[in-house]
Amino acid sequence: MSALALLAALVILNACKQGANAPSVDNRAPQQQPMLPSAPGSPSESANPPNRAAGIAWTVPAGWEVEPARQMRIATYRIHAIAGDPEDAECAVYFFGAGQGGTVEANLDRWAHQFTSPDGQSLSQPAKIEKRVIAGLTVSTITASGTYLGAGGMMSQEQVKKPNFRMRGAIVEAPEGLAFFKFIGPLNTVAAAENDFNSLLGSVHRQ
Repeated sequence: MSALALLAALVILNACKQGANAPSVDNRAPQQQPMLPSAPGSPSESANPPNRAAGIAWTVPAGWEVEPARQMRIATYRIHAIAGDPEDAECAVYFFGAGQGGTVEANLDRWAHQFTSPDGQSLSQPAKIEKRVIAGLTVSTITASGTYLGAGGMMSQEQVKKPNFRMRGAIVEAPEGLAFFKFIGPLNTVAAAENDFNSLLGSVHRQ
């Protein structure tokens, strides 16, 4: 082998060794990790109380306390009782999914029949039902006062009667389904916070 050929062979061999020691390059796109929802009661959830569902969002009135997560509820807000009332009021928000939860009319009728007069008869003043448009969304509202029969909860078999109660309810026909707002408690406490409830409804908007 000539000196020139030997030199060329040594150059090629040295280049192969350097290539073997070079770091490999991964041309694949980096894999993104899925963002998992926060567990109930986690710090991130506590810092961002639920105020959105069904493609809408709203502003929680100042002074309304956000309660811990409950089954079947998007949010629960507690409103402290005014002097003379036996307990606090609450505003519960529900969303069951697209096409779920029944019709607007069926729910308003059910809510209306959760109130009676003190003697158990129908209310002398029927529940007041209205419909309006807020931020392009149809909102049906109901107002009723009397003896409340729904205090046992949705899953309870026991009916607990609560006299001198008042309810302000609203059903928003949201982009992703019906969103239910049910504000209920002792009559005077609810009446004193009705402007707050009206402000909450007025703040509803599409996300």
